[in-house]
Amino acid sequence: MNGARPPSFNPTVHGARGLFASMVFVYHVVHSGLPTFAFVAGSAVEFWLLNAFKFGVELFFGISGYVIVGALARAPSLRSFLWDRATRIYPLLWLTLIAITVASLTTGRWLPPFGQWLLNFAAPPPFFPLAQVNPAAWSLGYELTFYALCGLCWWLRGRGFAGWRAVAVVTGAGLLILFPRAALMPAGMAIAAGLAGHPALRRLTVLPLATLIAFLLCWRWLDLLSGGQDNMTLSPLHMPFAAWLATVPLIAGSALLGALALFGLAAERGGLARLLRTAPFQWLGTISYSFYLWHPVVMGVAKPALKAAGAFDLAGPAAQLLFAAATLPPALVVAHYSQKWLEVRLTRFLRRLGPREGSGRPPLTATVEGVTHAPACAGGLAPSLPSPSLPSSSLSSTPR
Repeated sequence: MNGARPPSFNPTVHGARGLFASMVFVYHVVHSGLPTFAFVAGSAVEFWLLNAFKFGVELFFGISGYVIVGALARAPSLRSFLWDRATRIYPLLWLTLIAITVASLTTGRWLPPFGQWLLNFAAPPPFFPLAQVNPAAWSLGYELTFYALCGLCWWLRGRGFAGWRAVAVVTGAGLLILFPRAALMPAGMAIAAGLAGHPALRRLTVLPLATLIAFLLCWRWLDLLSGGQDNMTLSPLHMPFAAWLATVPLIAGSALLGALALFGLAAERGGLARLLRTAPFQWLGTISYSFYLWHPVVMGVAKPALKAAGAFDLAGPAAQLLFAAATLPPALVVAHYSQKWLEVRLTRFLRRLGPREGSGRPPLTATVEGVTHAPACAGGLAPSLPSPSLPSSSLSSTPR
C-alpha cells in the first residue's frame, strides 16, 4: 500500500459507521439503569430519540448491503468469498465471547446453558432463538445469513442459472417479512449499484440528517407497537396476520426514510456528511466493528466495579455521565488495538491459510470496480477465476 485511499472510497459512508456505532454506545449508557438528570429522565428526547439509538444497528445493516457488492466483486470464487467473510466476522466475535465467559465464570455472573453458549460462536441465523453471551452479537446472525444468501445467488449466476434473480427476490423478501430489522440491507445494495446518483433520488436526499431522524422516530414508533421487542416481533410469526398487515405501510415507510438517509450520506450531501468526513469520525469508522463488539464487554466490567466503589452514589443524577466517561476511553483504546491486531493482522494471516485463489487478500476497503482486477492496495492480486460482472460505483466503505 502506498497510503493513498482506493479510488472508490467514500469517506462519508466510512464515517457513518463510526456514528452508528456511537449511537449504540449511547443507547447502552441510557439503558444502564443508572440515575440521570430529571430533565432527561422520561423526557420526549429520551423516550423517542435516545431509545431509538439502538437502531444504529439497522443502519449498519444498510452499510453491510452496500459493502457486500464490493466483497463479491473482489471474490475470485464462492469459497474465497465465504472464507473472506468468515475471517472478517468470527475471530473478533470469538475473542469477545471468550473474554465475557472468563469474566462471568470469575465473578459468578450469568451464562446461558452450554448448548446455547456454544452456538454463540457460530452466530446462527436469527430464526434460531439464542441467549446472547455478547449482547451486541445478535446482529451477526443477520449479517451472516445475508452473506450466505448473496453468496448463493452469486454462485447460481456464475453457473448460468437463469432464475437466480427470482431466488434472490423471493428468499430475500421472505426473510425481510420475517425479520424486518434487516430492511435496510437492500437499500445498501441499491446504493452500491449506483442508484444514489439518480436525479429523482437526489431531490429527496438533500438533508440526510432530517431523514435519518425521521427514520429513527418511525422505527421507534414500530418498536412501541412491538411491545418493546426491538421490532423483532413485527412479523406474521408473532402477530395475527391482519394486525401485521396493518403495520406493513409503516414498516415500508420507515425503511424508505432510512434508505433516503443512507442515499444522502453516500451522495455526501448536507452538513452531516461534512461532519462525518472529519478525522474523528473517520477514525471511529475504522474501529467501528471492534468498538461495537467490545464496548459491552468494557461496560460489563466497569459497571460493577464503579458500583462497588460507590462512584454512582456520589455522582447522583450524573451517574450516567460518569458511566459514559469511565467506559468510553477504554472501549476506544481496546477497539483501536483490536482493529489493528485482530481485524487487520490476524485476518490477513488467516486469509493466507484459505483458498489459494484468494490467499493473502488483506481485509482492506471494499471497492466496486468490476471484477477484471483487484484493488491496487490489495497487493496486485488479480482474480484467477472468472466472476460475474457487477455494476460499477464510485462508492465504497470499509467492510466487516
